[in-house]
Amino acid sequence: MSDEKKITLNGIEFKLSDLTAGQMSLIQQINRCASKIHELELDVGQTKMAHDGFIHTLEKTLVHTVPEPETDLKKSA
Repeated sequence: MSDEKKITLNGIEFKLSDLTAGQMSLIQQINRCASKIHELELDVGQTKMAHDGFIHTLEKTLVHTVPEPETDLKKSA
């Protein structure tokens, strides 16, 4: 059994040692893109969480500043 590194593309295995320098460069680009996609997905999740937190904080501050409606008792006082 060989420990040679391989990639699989569309169900076909390719030995890395059989690839050209250009093909290896493309693999590096693909790996970098996959990594960047993962980073951006994490950033989106963090940004959504922060967005929701800011909305929640604003809602809490607005609840404390909304004037109470006047009642008949307050008008007669």
